[in-house]
Amino acid sequence: MGNDKAYNKPVYNELIRVSNLYYSNCSLSDLLDYLAGISGFTFVLTDTGFHPVAARLVFGSQKNTFVASDHAFGEIPPEEISLSSPASESESGTAVFCIREETVVCKILPLPNYSYYLCIDGKISLTDSRFLAIVENALPFLALTLDKEKAFTAAGFSNDFFAPFLQVLHSTSSKTPDEIRNICNIYNFNPDLKRVCMTLQLQNAGEDKEELRELIARLRNLLNADKYFLIYSHNFVSVFLLYPLADQDLDIITKSYVLSTSLFKELESRFSLRIGISSAHFGVETIAVSFEESFKSIKVQKQLNLPGSASSYFEQSIYHILNIPELKDFRKLSRDIISPLIEYDAANDTNFFETLQQYFHNSFNIQKTAKALYIHRNTLSYRLQHIKELLKFDFDFEHNTDALFTLYLCICVYQLGYHKDFTS
Repeated sequence: MGNDKAYNKPVYNELIRVSNLYYSNCSLSDLLDYLAGISGFTFVLTDTGFHPVAARLVFGSQKNTFVASDHAFGEIPPEEISLSSPASESESGTAVFCIREETVVCKILPLPNYSYYLCIDGKISLTDSRFLAIVENALPFLALTLDKEKAFTAAGFSNDFFAPFLQVLHSTSSKTPDEIRNICNIYNFNPDLKRVCMTLQLQNAGEDKEELRELIARLRNLLNADKYFLIYSHNFVSVFLLYPLADQDLDIITKSYVLSTSLFKELESRFSLRIGISSAHFGVETIAVSFEESFKSIKVQKQLNLPGSASSYFEQSIYHILNIPELKDFRKLSRDIISPLIEYDAANDTNFFETLQQYFHNSFNIQKTAKALYIHRNTLSYRLQHIKELLKFDFDFEHNTDALFTLYLCICVYQLGYHKDFTS
C-alpha cells in the first residue's frame, strides 16, 4: 500500500498542478507547453478528422524527472505536419504522422468532449506508466480550454485568448459592470475577492516571445501554492493575487509585496525585469484600477532611475499624487523653490541637493545623515548652513512644519524628473 502511495504521488501532484494551471487562466498554448515539458514526448493535437491543430516537438531527453523543462520542446506549425496512415487505421488506437520529415507513431487519446484527439508519441507506453497517467489526467482540462477558446473565436477574438479580459483592464473600456462580470465568469475570475495586481515587465524583450514564455513557465512554478489569476501580452505578465474579502488591506499589500520581492530575487539573474504591485481592491469596477496601478508603480521606478526591482503603489503614494496632471502648476512652483540649489551644484560641482535628500531621508538626524554621506558631522553642518542660505529656508521643526513638507515635495518632484521639463 505504501508503495502505491509513493507511485501515485507524482501523478497526484501533477494533477493538482494542471488544475491550478487551468483555474489560474492558462491558455491552450500554456497547457500544451506544460504537457510537452512534463511528458518529454512529441505530440499532435488534432480534430476528429486528424487535421493538426497544434503540436509540440520534443528536442531533449530530459525524461523521468517529473519536472517541466524550459527548453526541451518547440512549437510546430500545423502545416508542417501530415497524417501518413489512413484515418481508418485510428481504430487500432494509433496514428502515424510525418513531422518535419520524421515519422512518429502516435498513441491516440480522445478528449472528453469527443471533438479532438491528443496524439502522443507511442514510445510513452514503453516508459514509466505515470507519464501516461499524468497526460490522461490533463485531458479534461485540455478539453475545457479548447471549448473556452472556441467560444472566444465565435465572439470575434480569433487569435488572442486574453483579448476579452485585456479590454476589461483598460479604464477607457465602455463595458458595463454586468458585461465585465460576464467576462470574468468565462475566465473563472472572481471579482468579489480582494486582489492585488502584480505586473512583471520585461525590459529588453522586444519581439522575443520565447523569453516571455520562459518567464511564464518559471512564474507558474514559483506561484504553484498561491491562489492567483494570470494573463500576459507582449512584454508583460500580470498576476492577480486573490485573497478572502475579510482580509485587511494592509496585510494583503504586505503579503503581496513580500511575494513580489521574493520573486524578483528568484528571477533577476535570468531576466531583466521590473515588478510593480497595486493597492488592494475588490469588485468589478476596480479591476482596471488595480491593473493600471501596477504599471504606474513600474513607471515611478523608471522616473526615479532605480535599478530593476519590485515596488508597491501604496509605498509610492506621494509620487503618484505628484504625477497627477492637474498638479502641473505645483510642479512648476517646485522648480522655483529648488532651482537655486540645483544651479549652485551645477556651477560649483557640489552635491548639496544629495545632502538635502539624505537629511530628509534620515529624519533630520545629523549623525545618520553624515554616516550615509561618508562625511564628518561638522562638514554636514557646514553644508546645511549653506543650503539654508541658498534656499532662504530655516529648518525650524517647531514653527516651519508646512514649509518643510513643501520642501520635501519639491525634492520628490525633482526625483521624478520633472526638472527636465516643467511644462508637463
